[in-house]
Amino acid sequence: LGVATVAGSFAVSVLVLVDLLAFGAEERTHLVEVYRWIASGSFEVPVQLRVDPLSVVMALTVSGVGALIHVYSVGYMHGDPRYARFFAYLNLFVFFMLTLVLADNFLLMFVGWEGVGLCSYLLIGFWFERPAAADAAKKAFIVTRIGDTAMLIGIALIFVHVGSLGFGDVFGHRAISGTTATIVALLLFAGAVGKSAQVPLHTWLPDAMEGPTPVSALIHAATMVTAGVYLVVRTHPIFEASDVALTVVLVVGLVTAIYAGTAALAQDDFKRVLAYSTISQLGYMFFAAGMGAYAAAIFLLVAHAFFKAVMFLGAGSVMHGLHDETDVTRMGGLRRAMPLTFATFVLGWLAISGIPPFSGFFAKDQILAVANETGRTLAWIAALAGAFLTALYMSRLAFLAFFGEPRHEHRPHESPPAMTVPMLVLGGLALVGGVLGLTATGGLLPRFLEPVSGGPHEAHGGLPEWALIAISVATALLGIALAWYVYGSGRFDWAALRVRFAGGKRFLERGWYLDDAYGAVLVTPGKAVSAFSAYVVDQRVVDGAVNGMGRLFATLAAAGRRVQTGYVRNYALAFLLGVVAILLYVAVRL
Repeated sequence: LGVATVAGSFAVSVLVLVDLLAFGAEERTHLVEVYRWIASGSFEVPVQLRVDPLSVVMALTVSGVGALIHVYSVGYMHGDPRYARFFAYLNLFVFFMLTLVLADNFLLMFVGWEGVGLCSYLLIGFWFERPAAADAAKKAFIVTRIGDTAMLIGIALIFVHVGSLGFGDVFGHRAISGTTATIVALLLFAGAVGKSAQVPLHTWLPDAMEGPTPVSALIHAATMVTAGVYLVVRTHPIFEASDVALTVVLVVGLVTAIYAGTAALAQDDFKRVLAYSTISQLGYMFFAAGMGAYAAAIFLLVAHAFFKAVMFLGAGSVMHGLHDETDVTRMGGLRRAMPLTFATFVLGWLAISGIPPFSGFFAKDQILAVANETGRTLAWIAALAGAFLTALYMSRLAFLAFFGEPRHEHRPHESPPAMTVPMLVLGGLALVGGVLGLTATGGLLPRFLEPVSGGPHEAHGGLPEWALIAISVATALLGIALAWYVYGSGRFDWAALRVRFAGGKRFLERGWYLDDAYGAVLVTPGKAVSAFSAYVVDQRVVDGAVNGMGRLFATLAAAGRRVQTGYVRNYALAFLLGVVAILLYVAVRL
Protein backbone atom coordinates (compact mmCIF):
# COMPACT_ATOMS: atom_id res chain seq x y z
CA LEU A 1 0.00 0.00 0.00
CA GLY A 2 2.81 2.41 0.86
CA VAL A 3 4.55 1.80 -2.47
CA ALA A 4 1.29 1.99 -4.43
CA THR A 5 0.30 5.39 -3.04
CA VAL A 6 3.58 7.03 -4.05
CA ALA A 7 3.58 5.28 -7.42
CA GLY A 8 0.03 6.57 -7.89
CA SER A 9 1.22 10.08 -7.07
CA PHE A 10 3.86 9.76 -9.78
CA ALA A 11 1.28 8.55 -12.29
CA VAL A 12 -0.97 11.51 -11.51
CA SER A 13 2.01 13.88 -11.83
CA VAL A 14 2.74 12.46 -15.29
CA LEU A 15 -0.89 13.00 -16.31
CA VAL A 16 -0.75 16.57 -15.02
CA LEU A 17 2.43 17.14 -17.06
CA VAL A 18 0.75 15.84 -20.21
CA ASP A 19 -2.25 18.05 -19.55
CA LEU A 20 -0.02 21.09 -18.94
CA LEU A 21 1.89 20.58 -22.19
CA ALA A 22 -1.37 21.03 -24.08
CA PHE A 23 -1.29 24.73 -23.16
CA GLY A 24 1.00 27.43 -24.49
CA ALA A 25 4.08 28.40 -22.51
CA GLU A 26 2.44 31.49 -21.00
CA GLU A 27 -0.75 29.63 -20.05
CA ARG A 28 0.84 26.90 -17.94
CA THR A 29 -0.11 28.24 -14.53
CA HIS A 30 -3.30 26.84 -13.00
CA LEU A 31 -4.64 27.28 -9.47
CA VAL A 32 -6.83 24.66 -7.81
CA GLU A 33 -8.59 25.68 -4.60
CA VAL A 34 -9.24 22.60 -2.46
CA TYR A 35 -11.11 24.35 0.34
CA ARG A 36 -11.21 27.56 2.33
CA TRP A 37 -8.78 27.16 5.20
CA ILE A 38 -8.48 30.38 7.24
CA ALA A 39 -10.76 33.41 7.07
CA SER A 40 -10.39 36.01 9.79
CA GLY A 41 -11.15 39.60 8.87
CA SER A 42 -8.92 40.57 5.97
CA PHE A 43 -6.70 37.52 6.53
CA GLU A 44 -7.72 34.75 4.15
CA VAL A 45 -5.67 31.68 3.30
CA PRO A 46 -7.16 28.89 1.17
CA VAL A 47 -5.69 25.44 0.67
CA GLN A 48 -4.86 26.21 -2.93
CA LEU A 49 -2.53 24.22 -5.15
CA ARG A 50 -0.37 25.79 -7.85
CA VAL A 51 0.24 23.78 -11.01
CA ASP A 52 2.98 25.32 -13.13
CA PRO A 53 6.21 24.05 -14.75
CA LEU A 54 8.27 24.38 -11.56
CA SER A 55 5.80 22.61 -9.28
CA VAL A 56 5.24 19.82 -11.82
CA VAL A 57 8.99 19.20 -12.19
CA MET A 58 9.34 19.03 -8.41
CA ALA A 59 6.28 16.76 -8.06
CA LEU A 60 7.65 14.38 -10.69
CA THR A 61 11.03 14.27 -8.98
CA VAL A 62 9.62 13.79 -5.47
CA SER A 63 7.07 11.13 -6.39
CA GLY A 64 9.19 9.35 -9.03
CA VAL A 65 12.40 9.01 -7.04
CA GLY A 66 10.34 8.54 -3.87
CA ALA A 67 8.46 5.59 -5.41
CA LEU A 68 11.72 3.85 -6.34
CA ILE A 69 13.06 4.38 -2.82
CA HIS A 70 9.83 2.90 -1.44
CA VAL A 71 10.33 -0.22 -3.57
CA TYR A 72 13.93 -0.47 -2.38
CA SER A 73 12.74 -0.15 1.23
CA VAL A 74 10.61 -3.28 0.85
CA GLY A 75 13.79 -5.33 0.63
CA TYR A 76 15.99 -3.22 2.88
CA MET A 77 13.60 -3.04 5.84
CA HIS A 78 12.38 -6.64 5.56
CA GLY A 79 12.17 -8.18 9.01
CA ASP A 80 12.22 -4.89 10.92
CA PRO A 81 9.79 -5.05 13.86
CA ARG A 82 8.37 -1.62 12.98
CA TYR A 83 8.06 -2.33 9.25
CA ALA A 84 4.56 -0.84 8.83
CA ARG A 85 5.39 2.26 10.85
CA PHE A 86 8.42 2.89 8.63
CA PHE A 87 6.29 3.01 5.49
CA ALA A 88 3.71 5.21 7.21
CA TYR A 89 6.45 7.71 8.05
CA LEU A 90 7.91 7.44 4.54
CA ASN A 91 4.51 8.13 2.97
CA LEU A 92 3.98 11.08 5.30
CA PHE A 93 7.36 12.47 4.24
CA VAL A 94 6.39 12.40 0.56
CA PHE A 95 2.96 13.88 1.37
CA PHE A 96 4.43 16.91 3.14
CA MET A 97 7.05 17.43 0.42
CA LEU A 98 4.34 17.43 -2.24
CA THR A 99 2.34 19.88 -0.12
CA LEU A 100 5.40 22.13 0.01
CA VAL A 101 6.06 22.20 -3.73
CA LEU A 102 2.39 22.42 -4.81
CA ALA A 103 1.30 25.14 -2.35
CA ASP A 104 0.19 28.46 -3.80
CA ASN A 105 0.74 30.53 -0.65
CA PHE A 106 3.44 30.92 1.92
CA LEU A 107 1.45 29.57 4.85
CA LEU A 108 0.48 26.30 3.17
CA MET A 109 4.06 25.94 1.96
CA PHE A 110 5.21 26.45 5.54
CA VAL A 111 2.92 23.60 6.66
CA GLY A 112 4.72 21.31 4.21
CA TRP A 113 8.04 22.84 5.25
CA GLU A 114 7.50 21.99 8.91
CA GLY A 115 5.97 18.64 7.98
CA VAL A 116 9.16 17.44 6.29
CA GLY A 117 11.06 18.62 9.37
CA LEU A 118 8.82 16.48 11.56
CA CYS A 119 9.23 13.46 9.28
CA SER A 120 13.00 13.87 9.23
CA TYR A 121 12.93 13.69 13.04
CA LEU A 122 10.76 10.57 12.99
CA LEU A 123 12.82 8.78 10.32
CA ILE A 124 16.36 9.78 11.32
CA GLY A 125 15.52 8.56 14.82
CA PHE A 126 13.52 5.57 13.58
CA TRP A 127 15.85 3.21 15.43
CA PHE A 128 15.46 5.33 18.55
CA GLU A 129 16.79 2.56 20.82
CA ARG A 130 20.23 3.56 19.52
CA PRO A 131 21.37 6.72 21.37
CA ALA A 132 23.28 7.99 18.31
CA ALA A 133 20.11 7.84 16.18
CA ALA A 134 17.98 9.57 18.82
CA ASP A 135 20.59 12.32 19.23
CA ALA A 136 20.90 12.80 15.46
CA ALA A 137 17.11 13.16 15.14
CA LYS A 138 17.00 15.81 17.85
CA LYS A 139 19.95 17.63 16.31
CA ALA A 140 18.31 17.73 12.88
CA PHE A 141 15.04 19.00 14.33
CA ILE A 142 16.62 21.69 16.53
CA VAL A 143 19.17 23.05 14.02
CA THR A 144 16.59 23.38 11.25
CA ARG A 145 14.24 25.17 13.67
CA ILE A 146 16.73 28.05 13.78
CA GLY A 147 16.31 28.75 10.08
CA ASP A 148 12.59 28.00 10.19
CA THR A 149 12.05 30.63 12.87
CA ALA A 150 13.67 33.28 10.66
CA MET A 151 11.59 32.08 7.72
CA LEU A 152 8.35 32.40 9.72
CA ILE A 153 9.29 35.98 10.63
CA GLY A 154 9.88 36.66 6.94
CA ILE A 155 6.42 35.29 6.07
CA ALA A 156 4.88 37.54 8.73
CA LEU A 157 6.68 40.55 7.23
CA ILE A 158 5.32 39.63 3.80
CA PHE A 159 1.77 39.74 5.14
CA VAL A 160 2.41 43.05 6.94
CA HIS A 161 3.65 44.72 3.74
CA VAL A 162 1.42 43.03 1.16
CA GLY A 163 -1.67 42.03 3.11
CA SER A 164 -1.70 38.62 1.44
CA LEU A 165 0.35 35.42 1.43
CA GLY A 166 -0.63 34.22 -2.06
CA PHE A 167 2.29 33.87 -4.45
CA GLY A 168 0.52 35.78 -7.21
CA ASP A 169 -0.22 38.75 -4.93
CA VAL A 170 3.23 38.82 -3.33
CA PHE A 171 5.36 38.48 -6.46
CA GLY A 172 3.42 41.17 -8.28
CA HIS A 173 3.36 43.62 -5.36
CA ARG A 174 5.64 46.63 -5.35
CA ALA A 175 5.60 47.02 -1.55
CA ILE A 176 8.42 44.48 -1.29
CA SER A 177 11.43 46.26 -2.71
CA GLY A 178 14.71 47.77 -1.60
CA THR A 179 15.52 47.26 2.08
CA THR A 180 12.25 45.44 2.76
CA ALA A 181 13.00 42.96 -0.02
CA THR A 182 16.50 42.41 1.36
CA ILE A 183 15.24 41.69 4.86
CA VAL A 184 12.46 39.37 3.67
CA ALA A 185 14.73 37.56 1.20
CA LEU A 186 17.46 36.96 3.79
CA LEU A 187 14.92 35.69 6.33
CA LEU A 188 13.53 33.27 3.76
CA PHE A 189 17.06 32.27 2.79
CA ALA A 190 17.84 31.51 6.44
CA GLY A 191 15.11 28.88 6.29
CA ALA A 192 16.64 27.51 3.10
CA VAL A 193 20.10 27.41 4.69
CA GLY A 194 18.79 25.32 7.58
CA LYS A 195 16.67 22.95 5.52
CA SER A 196 19.29 22.48 2.78
CA ALA A 197 22.20 22.15 5.23
CA GLN A 198 24.28 25.10 4.04
CA VAL A 199 27.01 26.77 6.09
CA PRO A 200 26.57 27.58 8.98
CA LEU A 201 23.47 25.38 9.63
CA HIS A 202 24.87 22.29 7.92
CA THR A 203 26.02 20.25 10.91
CA TRP A 204 22.85 18.17 11.24
CA LEU A 205 23.08 16.43 7.86
CA PRO A 206 26.20 14.25 8.35
CA ASP A 207 24.80 12.97 11.66
CA ALA A 208 21.46 12.22 9.97
CA MET A 209 23.14 9.14 8.46
CA GLU A 210 22.16 7.30 11.64
CA GLY A 211 18.72 6.69 10.11
CA PRO A 212 17.93 3.76 7.79
CA THR A 213 19.64 4.13 4.40
CA PRO A 214 16.37 4.56 2.41
CA VAL A 215 15.67 7.57 4.64
CA SER A 216 19.05 9.03 3.76
CA ALA A 217 18.31 8.52 0.07
CA LEU A 218 14.88 10.15 0.37
CA ILE A 219 16.17 13.13 2.35
CA HIS A 220 19.15 13.76 0.09
CA ALA A 221 17.63 13.01 -3.30
CA ALA A 222 13.92 13.83 -3.37
CA THR A 223 12.79 15.64 -0.23
CA MET A 224 13.78 18.03 2.54
CA VAL A 225 17.25 19.25 1.52
CA THR A 226 16.05 20.18 -1.98
CA ALA A 227 13.28 22.29 -0.42
CA GLY A 228 15.65 25.21 0.17
CA VAL A 229 16.67 25.37 -3.49
CA TYR A 230 13.02 25.22 -4.52
CA LEU A 231 12.20 28.06 -2.09
CA VAL A 232 14.82 30.39 -3.56
CA VAL A 233 13.78 29.63 -7.14
CA ARG A 234 10.07 29.97 -6.36
CA THR A 235 10.55 33.30 -4.54
CA HIS A 236 13.21 34.69 -6.88
CA PRO A 237 11.19 37.89 -7.60
CA ILE A 238 11.73 38.90 -3.96
CA PHE A 239 15.45 38.12 -4.16
CA GLU A 240 15.79 40.07 -7.41
CA ALA A 241 14.06 43.08 -5.82
CA SER A 242 16.97 43.24 -3.36
CA ASP A 243 20.40 44.61 -4.16
CA VAL A 244 22.38 42.08 -2.13
CA ALA A 245 20.22 38.99 -1.47
CA LEU A 246 21.28 37.04 -4.57
CA THR A 247 24.92 37.86 -3.87
CA VAL A 248 24.54 36.37 -0.39
CA VAL A 249 22.98 33.25 -1.93
CA LEU A 250 25.87 32.97 -4.40
CA VAL A 251 28.58 33.37 -1.76
CA VAL A 252 27.00 30.99 0.74
CA GLY A 253 26.49 28.38 -1.96
CA LEU A 254 30.04 28.60 -3.28
CA VAL A 255 31.63 28.58 0.19
CA THR A 256 29.52 25.58 1.17
CA ALA A 257 30.43 23.69 -2.02
CA ILE A 258 34.17 24.10 -1.38
CA TYR A 259 33.96 23.49 2.37
CA ALA A 260 31.90 20.30 2.10
CA GLY A 261 34.11 19.01 -0.71
CA THR A 262 37.22 19.25 1.48
CA ALA A 263 35.41 17.62 4.42
CA ALA A 264 34.26 14.71 2.22
CA LEU A 265 37.89 13.92 1.33
CA ALA A 266 38.67 12.69 4.85
CA GLN A 267 35.52 10.72 5.70
CA ASP A 268 35.85 6.97 6.15
CA ASP A 269 32.15 6.29 6.66
CA PHE A 270 30.52 5.44 3.32
CA LYS A 271 27.33 7.38 4.01
CA ARG A 272 29.09 10.41 5.53
CA VAL A 273 31.06 10.86 2.30
CA LEU A 274 27.75 10.98 0.46
CA ALA A 275 26.29 13.33 3.09
CA TYR A 276 29.05 15.91 2.64
CA SER A 277 28.74 15.38 -1.10
CA THR A 278 25.07 16.37 -0.88
CA ILE A 279 25.96 19.51 1.07
CA SER A 280 28.48 20.40 -1.62
CA GLN A 281 26.09 19.74 -4.53
CA LEU A 282 23.38 21.80 -2.86
CA GLY A 283 25.96 24.56 -2.61
CA TYR A 284 26.31 24.40 -6.40
CA MET A 285 22.54 24.73 -6.77
CA PHE A 286 22.48 27.84 -4.58
CA PHE A 287 25.51 29.16 -6.48
CA ALA A 288 23.50 28.84 -9.70
CA ALA A 289 20.44 30.47 -8.14
CA GLY A 290 22.61 33.32 -6.86
CA MET A 291 23.68 34.02 -10.44
CA GLY A 292 20.06 34.03 -11.59
CA ALA A 293 20.47 30.71 -13.42
CA TYR A 294 17.33 29.26 -11.88
CA ALA A 295 16.70 26.66 -14.59
CA ALA A 296 20.28 25.41 -14.22
CA ALA A 297 19.78 25.11 -10.46
CA ILE A 298 16.62 23.01 -10.93
CA PHE A 299 18.31 20.93 -13.63
CA LEU A 300 21.12 20.06 -11.23
CA LEU A 301 18.51 19.36 -8.54
CA VAL A 302 16.79 16.80 -10.79
CA ALA A 303 20.04 15.24 -11.99
CA HIS A 304 21.32 15.11 -8.42
CA ALA A 305 18.14 13.30 -7.37
CA PHE A 306 19.00 10.53 -9.84
CA PHE A 307 22.68 10.00 -9.15
CA LYS A 308 22.63 10.69 -5.43
CA ALA A 309 19.68 8.34 -4.89
CA VAL A 310 21.44 5.51 -6.73
CA MET A 311 24.63 6.06 -4.71
CA PHE A 312 22.80 6.07 -1.39
CA LEU A 313 20.91 2.95 -2.37
CA GLY A 314 24.26 1.48 -3.38
CA ALA A 315 25.60 2.32 0.07
CA GLY A 316 22.64 0.50 1.61
CA SER A 317 23.26 -2.47 -0.67
CA VAL A 318 26.91 -2.58 0.45
CA MET A 319 25.84 -2.43 4.09
CA HIS A 320 23.29 -5.18 3.42
CA GLY A 321 26.01 -7.38 1.89
CA LEU A 322 28.62 -6.64 4.57
CA HIS A 323 26.46 -6.92 7.70
CA ASP A 324 26.12 -3.14 8.22
CA GLU A 325 29.81 -2.35 7.69
CA THR A 326 30.23 1.33 6.68
CA ASP A 327 33.99 1.91 6.97
CA VAL A 328 35.40 2.10 3.42
CA THR A 329 38.89 1.27 4.68
CA ARG A 330 37.52 -2.18 5.59
CA MET A 331 35.96 -2.89 2.20
CA GLY A 332 37.68 -3.37 -1.15
CA GLY A 333 37.09 -5.74 -4.06
CA LEU A 334 33.29 -5.53 -3.89
CA ARG A 335 32.91 -5.19 -7.66
CA ARG A 336 33.31 -8.96 -8.05
CA ALA A 337 30.95 -10.00 -5.26
CA MET A 338 28.30 -7.31 -5.93
CA PRO A 339 28.35 -6.65 -9.70
CA LEU A 340 24.93 -4.99 -9.97
CA THR A 341 25.61 -2.69 -7.02
CA PHE A 342 29.00 -1.85 -8.50
CA ALA A 343 27.62 -1.14 -11.98
CA THR A 344 24.88 1.18 -10.74
CA PHE A 345 27.22 2.95 -8.33
CA VAL A 346 29.66 3.58 -11.19
CA LEU A 347 26.87 5.30 -13.13
CA GLY A 348 26.22 7.62 -10.18
CA TRP A 349 29.94 8.15 -9.57
CA LEU A 350 30.67 9.21 -13.15
CA ALA A 351 27.55 11.39 -13.24
CA ILE A 352 28.42 13.36 -10.12
CA SER A 353 32.05 13.64 -11.26
CA GLY A 354 30.91 15.45 -14.42
CA ILE A 355 31.93 12.92 -17.08
CA PRO A 356 29.99 13.15 -20.37
CA PRO A 357 27.46 11.95 -21.41
CA PHE A 358 26.13 11.50 -17.88
CA SER A 359 23.52 13.88 -16.46
CA GLY A 360 25.84 15.47 -13.93
CA PHE A 361 28.13 16.73 -16.68
CA PHE A 362 25.39 18.69 -18.44
CA ALA A 363 23.94 20.06 -15.20
CA LYS A 364 27.23 21.18 -13.71
CA ASP A 365 28.63 22.40 -17.01
CA GLN A 366 25.69 24.78 -17.42
CA ILE A 367 26.43 26.36 -14.04
CA LEU A 368 30.14 26.71 -14.78
CA ALA A 369 29.33 28.21 -18.18
CA VAL A 370 27.02 30.83 -16.64
CA ALA A 371 29.75 31.83 -14.15
CA ASN A 372 32.30 32.25 -16.92
CA GLU A 373 30.05 33.94 -19.46
CA THR A 374 28.72 36.51 -16.97
CA GLY A 375 32.21 37.67 -16.01
CA ARG A 376 32.41 35.98 -12.59
CA THR A 377 35.88 34.63 -13.24
CA LEU A 378 36.92 34.10 -9.62
CA ALA A 379 33.67 32.33 -8.86
CA TRP A 380 34.15 30.15 -11.96
CA ILE A 381 37.66 29.16 -10.82
CA ALA A 382 36.39 28.39 -7.31
CA ALA A 383 33.54 26.31 -8.76
CA LEU A 384 36.04 24.42 -10.91
CA ALA A 385 38.05 23.68 -7.77
CA GLY A 386 34.88 22.33 -6.19
CA ALA A 387 34.27 20.14 -9.26
CA PHE A 388 37.82 18.78 -8.94
CA LEU A 389 37.20 17.96 -5.26
CA THR A 390 33.94 16.21 -6.19
CA ALA A 391 35.66 13.94 -8.70
CA LEU A 392 38.49 13.31 -6.23
CA TYR A 393 36.48 12.31 -3.15
CA MET A 394 33.88 10.32 -5.07
CA SER A 395 36.64 8.43 -6.90
CA ARG A 396 38.40 7.79 -3.58
CA LEU A 397 35.17 6.28 -2.28
CA ALA A 398 34.69 4.10 -5.38
CA PHE A 399 38.28 2.83 -5.45
CA LEU A 400 38.39 2.02 -1.73
CA ALA A 401 35.04 0.24 -1.70
CA PHE A 402 34.92 -1.61 -5.01
CA PHE A 403 38.49 -2.00 -6.28
CA GLY A 404 41.67 -3.57 -4.95
CA GLU A 405 41.85 -6.55 -2.67
CA PRO A 406 39.15 -7.34 -0.08
CA ARG A 407 39.84 -5.91 3.38
CA HIS A 408 36.59 -7.03 5.00
CA GLU A 409 35.94 -9.97 7.30
CA HIS A 410 32.59 -10.97 5.83
CA ARG A 411 31.65 -12.75 2.63
CA PRO A 412 29.65 -10.13 0.72
CA HIS A 413 26.60 -11.00 -1.35
CA GLU A 414 24.43 -9.18 -3.86
CA SER A 415 21.17 -7.62 -2.69
CA PRO A 416 17.73 -9.02 -3.63
CA PRO A 417 15.86 -7.78 -6.74
CA ALA A 418 13.62 -5.48 -4.65
CA MET A 419 16.77 -3.48 -3.94
CA THR A 420 18.72 -3.85 -7.18
CA VAL A 421 15.89 -3.06 -9.64
CA PRO A 422 15.34 0.53 -8.29
CA MET A 423 19.12 0.99 -8.40
CA LEU A 424 19.20 -0.06 -12.06
CA VAL A 425 16.38 2.35 -12.94
CA LEU A 426 18.04 5.26 -11.12
CA GLY A 427 21.41 4.40 -12.65
CA GLY A 428 19.80 4.54 -16.10
CA LEU A 429 18.28 7.93 -15.27
CA ALA A 430 21.70 9.18 -14.09
CA LEU A 431 23.04 8.15 -17.49
CA VAL A 432 20.34 9.56 -19.78
CA GLY A 433 18.99 12.39 -17.61
CA GLY A 434 21.28 14.85 -19.35
CA VAL A 435 18.90 14.99 -22.32
CA LEU A 436 16.66 17.19 -20.15
CA GLY A 437 19.06 20.08 -20.60
CA LEU A 438 21.63 19.54 -23.30
CA THR A 439 22.19 23.29 -23.60
CA ALA A 440 21.37 26.24 -21.39
CA THR A 441 19.12 27.75 -24.04
CA GLY A 442 17.81 24.77 -26.00
CA GLY A 443 17.39 22.09 -23.35
CA LEU A 444 13.97 20.60 -22.67
CA LEU A 445 13.96 21.50 -18.99
CA PRO A 446 15.18 25.13 -19.33
CA ARG A 447 12.58 25.81 -22.03
CA PHE A 448 9.83 24.20 -19.97
CA LEU A 449 10.77 26.21 -16.86
CA GLU A 450 11.14 29.51 -18.71
CA PRO A 451 7.67 30.88 -17.76
CA VAL A 452 8.66 30.57 -14.09
CA SER A 453 12.43 30.97 -14.10
CA GLY A 454 12.73 33.57 -16.85
CA GLY A 455 14.68 33.43 -20.08
CA PRO A 456 18.32 32.41 -20.51
CA HIS A 457 21.05 34.65 -19.17
CA GLU A 458 22.84 37.14 -21.37
CA ALA A 459 26.43 36.21 -22.05
CA HIS A 460 28.97 39.03 -21.76
CA GLY A 461 31.95 37.20 -23.16
CA GLY A 462 34.09 34.53 -21.56
CA LEU A 463 35.64 31.44 -23.11
CA PRO A 464 33.99 29.68 -26.04
CA GLU A 465 31.74 26.73 -25.26
CA TRP A 466 34.17 24.09 -26.51
CA ALA A 467 36.89 25.45 -24.24
CA LEU A 468 34.58 25.43 -21.21
CA ILE A 469 33.63 21.83 -21.91
CA ALA A 470 37.28 20.80 -22.35
CA ILE A 471 38.32 22.47 -19.09
CA SER A 472 35.38 20.97 -17.19
CA VAL A 473 36.03 17.42 -18.42
CA ALA A 474 39.80 17.76 -17.87
CA THR A 475 39.17 18.90 -14.30
CA ALA A 476 36.96 15.87 -13.61
CA LEU A 477 39.43 13.46 -15.23
CA LEU A 478 42.29 14.97 -13.21
CA GLY A 479 40.39 14.33 -9.97
CA ILE A 480 39.65 10.73 -10.98
CA ALA A 481 43.24 10.14 -12.09
CA LEU A 482 44.69 11.47 -8.83
CA ALA A 483 42.31 9.30 -6.79
CA TRP A 484 43.24 6.27 -8.90
CA TYR A 485 46.95 6.86 -8.41
CA VAL A 486 46.62 7.19 -4.63
CA TYR A 487 43.85 4.68 -3.87
CA GLY A 488 43.42 2.42 -6.89
CA SER A 489 46.76 1.81 -8.60
CA GLY A 490 48.46 -0.02 -5.73
CA ARG A 491 51.58 2.11 -6.26
CA PHE A 492 50.89 4.39 -3.33
CA ASP A 493 50.61 3.56 0.36
CA TRP A 494 47.48 5.51 1.23
CA ALA A 495 47.44 4.05 4.74
CA ALA A 496 50.82 5.65 5.44
CA LEU A 497 49.53 8.91 4.01
CA ARG A 498 46.75 8.88 6.61
CA VAL A 499 49.28 8.47 9.41
CA ARG A 500 51.63 11.13 8.07
CA PHE A 501 48.90 13.75 7.77
CA ALA A 502 46.81 12.58 10.72
CA GLY A 503 46.28 16.12 11.99
CA GLY A 504 45.01 17.42 8.65
CA LYS A 505 42.83 14.36 8.18
CA ARG A 506 41.30 14.82 11.63
CA PHE A 507 40.66 18.50 10.85
CA LEU A 508 38.78 17.69 7.65
CA GLU A 509 37.07 14.61 9.08
CA ARG A 510 35.66 16.72 11.91
CA GLY A 511 34.29 19.19 9.38
CA TRP A 512 36.90 21.86 10.18
CA TYR A 513 35.86 21.49 13.84
CA LEU A 514 32.81 23.66 13.22
CA ASP A 515 30.56 21.25 15.09
CA ASP A 516 33.03 21.19 17.96
CA ALA A 517 33.11 25.01 17.96
CA TYR A 518 29.31 25.11 18.16
CA GLY A 519 29.53 22.66 21.04
CA ALA A 520 32.04 24.80 22.89
CA VAL A 521 30.39 28.17 22.20
CA LEU A 522 26.71 27.24 22.30
CA VAL A 523 25.98 23.73 23.54
CA THR A 524 28.28 23.58 26.58
CA PRO A 525 27.28 27.03 27.93
CA GLY A 526 23.66 26.19 27.13
CA LYS A 527 23.89 22.99 29.15
CA ALA A 528 25.55 24.90 32.00
CA VAL A 529 22.75 27.50 32.03
CA SER A 530 20.17 24.71 31.89
CA ALA A 531 21.83 22.88 34.79
CA PHE A 532 21.98 26.12 36.82
CA SER A 533 18.32 26.78 36.07
CA ALA A 534 17.30 23.23 36.94
CA TYR A 535 19.32 22.65 40.08
CA VAL A 536 19.75 26.15 41.50
CA VAL A 537 16.97 28.43 40.25
CA ASP A 538 14.27 25.77 40.08
CA GLN A 539 15.12 23.58 43.05
CA ARG A 540 16.51 26.16 45.46
CA VAL A 541 14.79 29.42 44.49
CA VAL A 542 11.43 28.40 43.03
CA ASP A 543 10.98 25.15 44.93
CA GLY A 544 12.68 26.69 47.96
CA ALA A 545 10.17 29.54 48.09
CA VAL A 546 7.21 27.18 47.68
CA ASN A 547 8.58 24.73 50.22
CA GLY A 548 9.40 27.61 52.60
CA MET A 549 5.80 28.80 52.49
CA GLY A 550 4.69 25.24 53.12
CA ARG A 551 6.98 24.94 56.16
CA LEU A 552 5.75 28.31 57.48
CA PHE A 553 2.12 27.25 57.40
CA ALA A 554 3.02 23.82 58.77
CA THR A 555 4.66 25.56 61.76
CA LEU A 556 1.62 27.82 62.28
CA ALA A 557 -0.66 24.80 62.02
CA ALA A 558 1.39 22.92 64.59
CA ALA A 559 1.06 25.86 66.98
CA GLY A 560 -2.68 26.02 66.32
CA ARG A 561 -3.06 22.33 67.09
CA ARG A 562 -1.88 22.99 70.66
CA VAL A 563 -4.88 25.28 71.23
CA GLN A 564 -7.33 22.70 69.96
CA THR A 565 -7.16 20.35 73.01
CA GLY A 566 -10.69 18.91 72.81
CA TYR A 567 -11.50 19.73 76.47
CA VAL A 568 -14.58 21.91 77.09
CA ARG A 569 -13.10 23.36 80.28
CA ASN A 570 -10.14 24.72 78.33
CA TYR A 571 -12.46 26.36 75.79
CA ALA A 572 -14.59 27.83 78.67
CA LEU A 573 -11.47 29.21 80.32
CA ALA A 574 -10.38 30.78 77.05
CA PHE A 575 -13.86 32.25 76.59
CA LEU A 576 -13.77 33.64 80.14
CA LEU A 577 -10.34 35.15 79.64
CA GLY A 578 -11.50 36.72 76.41
CA VAL A 579 -14.54 38.28 78.06
CA VAL A 580 -12.39 39.62 80.92
CA ALA A 581 -9.93 41.08 78.38
CA ILE A 582 -12.74 42.82 76.51
CA LEU A 583 -14.22 44.22 79.77
CA LEU A 584 -10.83 45.53 80.83
CA TYR A 585 -10.37 47.16 77.41
CA VAL A 586 -13.80 48.83 77.66
CA ALA A 587 -13.13 49.99 81.24
CA VAL A 588 -9.81 51.53 80.25
CA ARG A 589 -11.42 53.28 77.25
CA LEU A 590 -14.15 54.75 79.46
